[in-house]
Amino acid sequence: MHLTREKANGTRRRILNRTLFDHIAPGYDRMNTFLSLGRDGAWKRELISRLPNRPVARVLDLATGTGDLAFLLARRFPRARIIGVDLSPQMLALAKKRASVEAPGAPIAWRRGEMAKTGLAPGSVDLVTAGYALRNAPDLGATLAEIARVLKPGGVAAVLEFSRSPHRLVQKLELAFLWLWGGFWGTLIHRNRHIYQYFSHSLALYPEHPVLLERFRDAGLEVTVDRPLYLGMLRILLFRKKAKAKPRA
Repeated sequence: MHLTREKANGTRRRILNRTLFDHIAPGYDRMNTFLSLGRDGAWKRELISRLPNRPVARVLDLATGTGDLAFLLARRFPRARIIGVDLSPQMLALAKKRASVEAPGAPIAWRRGEMAKTGLAPGSVDLVTAGYALRNAPDLGATLAEIARVLKPGGVAAVLEFSRSPHRLVQKLELAFLWLWGGFWGTLIHRNRHIYQYFSHSLALYPEHPVLLERFRDAGLEVTVDRPLYLGMLRILLFRKKAKAKPRA
């Protein structure tokens, strides 16, 4: 019964995500700029700058949206093949349109799909990136398992995401801020105050920060960077997949 309910909840979130992000796609980049007080681009550049300096053949960008991280990855790793996956056809259409201007000729493949079902071979990816993605995962456990599955041993996952404080009072303040701030910009951009209040809804369902780190560790991913942003409301997180132990001689 519990598994059936979880599956049903995941299906509802998947449909909601696709419908919502298709609808807000035209204003998504502006919204990120406004909500972050202009810091969104700097945070994404910092995330990519923290990736390891080593040869990279393949990168997976989960919930790629309009392609911000994919384009930064193409500049950082010009020889790497980049795969941008997103559930929203409208987001992918905008990413492809931007690519013709911002990254012409870059080896970026755009795929419609789910974060937990990428269809990639096990151990086939050097890096996984996710910007504002995990919080919206219909099944977070399955998504973390998929990240660990597709990464090579020693591969790195880099995440920019909202952070849920373990302190109840701070949680209430964060959720109230996102509810009001999202409502303000939703009214201004879409004449609908509810449309960006999904931020607070999704954060309320997201694990508290210490629990999130434990879930990554349970998936075989060790934290290497944990940097708070925006008074701790967001974080840059880097994880490394544990390398396989060498057999003893």
